[in-house]
Amino acid sequence: MFDRIVRAIRLDPTLYRMVADDEEYTSEGVIIILIVAAISALGAALEALGGNGRPVVTFIVQLANTLVLGWLLWAVIAYFVGTALGGKSGIAEMARTLAYANTPGLLGLFAPIPCLGPILLLAAFVLTIAAGVVAIRESMEFDTTKALVTAVIGFGVFIVVRVIIGFVMGGVGVIGSVFLR
Repeated sequence: MFDRIVRAIRLDPTLYRMVADDEEYTSEGVIIILIVAAISALGAALEALGGNGRPVVTFIVQLANTLVLGWLLWAVIAYFVGTALGGKSGIAEMARTLAYANTPGLLGLFAPIPCLGPILLLAAFVLTIAAGVVAIRESMEFDTTKALVTAVIGFGVFIVVRVIIGFVMGGVGVIGSVFLR
């Protein structure tokens, strides 16, 4: 598994093609995304701890954000956009390849390090986007241009959905705080 994580970070297209084609990598993909989410959440919690924040809440929110909104939502959106552009994939296949594409998120552990943390988080974000494009291309079995178009359109839809979820969750929080007083 470690070798495949390194290959995913190196943007090895043969890894993404292999993962897309073989359902046996689904469990490993889930393990990888759970590890990435936990390490990313731990880094965010440590950062919150250093800033007198709420580390437990930060950990839980970051974990859910990475798993549900960062991975599953992105996989579903990329699937629908990619298949609309003529790609040949399934949601499970897309989720599997995008789980591996999230491996640069392991750098989130270093978020609390002054000066270096933000640079590494930016590097993780850029690498994750690049890996996502490779994962989409290999999963959908089309060229890089269509993968980029899928990623750009998908990212736009992703942002809109995240904003809507934020408004809904914010509204639920406001309503809950009114009734719980």
